[in-house]
Amino acid sequence: MESSEQRFLHEIRSTYADLERWRVRASSVEEPERGSELAVDDHVFPRHRISSVAWLSLALAGEHLRLARDAIEAQQLYPSAHFSVLRSALVGAAQGVWILGPDHGAQRQERGLIVLAEMHEQMRKYYNRLSDFALSDQERTELVAQQEWLAQRVEEVARARTGRQKLELTTTVIPEALDLVFPDSERRQQGRALWYEMSGDAHVLGWSTIPRGSVIAADRLSGLATHVVGGSLDQISQPFIASYKMLRVGWSLYDRRCEGR
Repeated sequence: MESSEQRFLHEIRSTYADLERWRVRASSVEEPERGSELAVDDHVFPRHRISSVAWLSLALAGEHLRLARDAIEAQQLYPSAHFSVLRSALVGAAQGVWILGPDHGAQRQERGLIVLAEMHEQMRKYYNRLSDFALSDQERTELVAQQEWLAQRVEEVARARTGRQKLELTTTVIPEALDLVFPDSERRQQGRALWYEMSGDAHVLGWSTIPRGSVIAADRLSGLATHVVGGSLDQISQPFIASYKMLRVGWSLYDRRCEGR
């Protein structure tokens, strides 16, 4: 009789063929077919196309899933690190689904530009922090040129946009992507719970490991306890499969939007 660990491992391994196929896809540039929905979407901002924003989200999600897979196959199950990697996989997959999900082109375009604007905002913060470093004259000249380029690009994206919404993963992207991928309300609720729980791993705050482990010794006088937690395929498989299913829908949407009319 198959054990529960073997059952979870079998379920995870059933995704490997798709993960490899997506790895191969990510190794080359893909162009939307002429006349396709994404080809039309790309016209809204040709300097950084909507299709490229969505494609990168999906490609990086697959990369994080493969890293989680590689650790499993190396028989290294981590009580926290696995979940920080899987949270990033979920972000990329959900972001791709969120951009590509709407049937209305203007909505896809605006969502792609929202993600692009957030990328620029994080780049701006990075460049501003670099300016405080001790740089050579050549490095500072290059940095200033990059900052000027970025400022111009931010203005161009703002002109292409129709709204002022910012990228909100927790309140918008994750729940809307879960709603699209998982029709069952219980699964959507589980997905939201996983997202909140794995934030403890991504920010290395530790509280997320508590429900995954057990107390082996407690001292009532001091209020201190020894808590033990180890890696478990049972716990890893749920966010792994959820991220995989999200990514599978994302690539399916990408293919559909790239098909020429």
